[in-house]
Amino acid sequence: MKVLLIRHGKTIFNTQGKVQGWSDTPLTEAGRAGAITLGKNLAGGTIDGWYASDSGRARETASILQAYSNHAHLPLHEHEGLRELYFGTFEGGFNSAMLESLKEGLSPKFKDVHMMWDVPVPDVVDTLCSIDNGEAESWDVYEKRVTEAMKNVVKHAKEENCGQIAIVSHGFTIRTLIHVYGYAGEVTDIENCNVTEIDASGESFIVNSVNTHG
Repeated sequence: MKVLLIRHGKTIFNTQGKVQGWSDTPLTEAGRAGAITLGKNLAGGTIDGWYASDSGRARETASILQAYSNHAHLPLHEHEGLRELYFGTFEGGFNSAMLESLKEGLSPKFKDVHMMWDVPVPDVVDTLCSIDNGEAESWDVYEKRVTEAMKNVVKHAKEENCGQIAIVSHGFTIRTLIHVYGYAGEVTDIENCNVTEIDASGESFIVNSVNTHG
């Protein structure tokens, strides 16, 4: 079974450069346009099941994708486990300020990083949790949450005899999943309304491609 793992469309906080984990803002006009374009790109194929994080921006993106890919008749299954990382007290602040705090808390070998994706995912998560005094999610909690959510979604989809499904989630969560699944390719940012394709046919999930346009 093939999984199309999709980051939501661009939001107000994305445009403002603000941290958006469990906090939520709606799609911008550009974000909706991006979702429409991707939906049209997906219209030529069959997507048997639709899933999304229960965040409003993921739900809004999924609804647009369904409408423009001719799948509006199918139900959208929401799963809280597919949410973005909870960034604790960094939520709603500027990404640049969080990055500076992250650089101060990281080990010396990461002192010259310019973007969060220059650092291994577990180091980012546990460093943020540590400097936030445990308010933000830890790696153990976060990794368990998102991987179990994926397993549950895939299990449900297979029980429904789906050949291909779409999951609308979040940038850091998608980055985390491809890390867990052992993807060795170079990844910078996970872009809005881009698709990461995963082969979920067997026991182990295999990342086929990252950051495509559907």
